[in-house]
Amino acid sequence: MARQPEVFVRALEPEQAQRLVKITRSTKDRVRLRRAGIVLASVQGRAASEIAIMFAATRGTCGR
Repeated sequence: MARQPEVFVRALEPEQAQRLVKITRSTKDRVRLRRAGIVLASVQGRAASEIAIMFAATRGTCGR
């Protein structure tokens, strides 16, 4: 059986990326922090399995 292709988010506009970085630095909401971090990691080209390890999440959570 062939390996499934990895899933990545679309390219972000600079303003969108800056907003996500700001969230990771300033929010006290752990859910927002985690989501922003997952999206930023995906934009950097990291695989869902690698992101899942980084954030102690399931691969499915990081591949949505």
